[in-house]
Amino acid sequence: MQFSKGMRDKLNNYVDYNREFTIEMSTTGDSVYDFCCFGVDSSGKLSDDRYMVFYNQTFTPNQEIKFSSGNDNAIFTVNLTKLPSNIQKLVFTTNIDGNGTMKDIRRHTFILKQDNTAKIELTMSGSDFNSEKAIISVEIYQKDVWRIAAVANGFNGGLSALLANFGGTEVSNDLAFQPAQILQTNIPSTGSTPESRLKPEEELAQELIGKISLEKDKVNLEKHVVSLSKCVVNLSKKSGVDLGSTRAKVVVVLDYSGSMDMLYSDGTVQKTITKLVPLGLTFDDNGSIDVYLFQSNYRKMEDLNLSNYENYINNVVNRSGYSMGGTKYAPVLKAIIEGATHQEGGFLGFGGKTVIDEPIVDNGEPTFILFITDGENADRTESSNIIRRSSEKNVFIQFIGIGKQQFQYLAQLDDMPGRKRDNTGFSKMEDLNKASDEELYTNVLGQFSDWLKGLQ
Repeated sequence: MQFSKGMRDKLNNYVDYNREFTIEMSTTGDSVYDFCCFGVDSSGKLSDDRYMVFYNQTFTPNQEIKFSSGNDNAIFTVNLTKLPSNIQKLVFTTNIDGNGTMKDIRRHTFILKQDNTAKIELTMSGSDFNSEKAIISVEIYQKDVWRIAAVANGFNGGLSALLANFGGTEVSNDLAFQPAQILQTNIPSTGSTPESRLKPEEELAQELIGKISLEKDKVNLEKHVVSLSKCVVNLSKKSGVDLGSTRAKVVVVLDYSGSMDMLYSDGTVQKTITKLVPLGLTFDDNGSIDVYLFQSNYRKMEDLNLSNYENYINNVVNRSGYSMGGTKYAPVLKAIIEGATHQEGGFLGFGGKTVIDEPIVDNGEPTFILFITDGENADRTESSNIIRRSSEKNVFIQFIGIGKQQFQYLAQLDDMPGRKRDNTGFSKMEDLNKASDEELYTNVLGQFSDWLKGLQ
């Protein structure tokens, strides 16, 4: 199976991970290249330096991972069943020893084999990179089961920077002779964006507050802005993506099926809308959010912004004339991602006018769709088709399931085959009204930040 950047899948779709398999990595070019496997814990930290496997530490304590190397290539032999429970992810990297950058390489390959047969292959060239000194090639990680993800990202800095990324620091200048003393593991992982380059949460909050002109709006939104800023900085440190400097078009899609009636009537949706306003201030230069309602069809609403957020449900939604109905995801997703038409006005399907909805998604800034629903959809095949097509586009869809439904369809999106890359996330929040700002923003943005990391 030929993987491309951003693709991920269950590992057992390709190999029996209860048996040993091998990973062959090679990089060809005019520099000297070193290869490494970092075994990290659930927080992304190399909390046990014995699970950093490279040219000078060629095996882990129980031979779970073994290393051998040749000219510009390396072979890792892996037995996942022997790994201790605290090792939740294996990260395979290449770095330049000395001068040069990854844009100068001729070819980088990652091949996963079992029984001497290639099962997964990833190939890149110098045109995929810029002035980076390293590549994070592939991750094999635990998420219910073992999975594999083609990260295929260039990484600024060499081995020392990779150490810092996974929670350690170099304490000896001679990496070749003191492998067991390389790391100090009490330093948090900051990802590929150094923490020193991130805006402090207080500075980010003040920047967002500065975009609000009316004093009453500052009073209404300040606590949400402060909570969002804290969440943005924390997620930036965790993912290595500077969310505070990210620009994206934000789209909020709200379920308008009959089962949502009470949540609109009791003010829950309005409270949530107010909490979402800072997302527009953070990611969109004009500070506004595109809003769609959906049931069996969809309707685009007036953009959400500082001028209308306080009574958006009463003044915009309730006055729109749009009525509640069933639950289908595909029509509204197609409208946002590819464009569509819908009918407005008329009676029993007669009369009215045809409205053309231009797509929001394009090749410019990424589009972030926040999709809030309380029910299973009646159009799984159609929804899956549009999601597969969207995986080739510049869009990420975060589904939030509310209420007591199991959301079997949404929960299985991680395993959807036929996608160029995984561009959906799903979080379940039983009670939106009781959710804290921190819980809401983390559920909304956590998987989006991981997707952005895959674009770097």
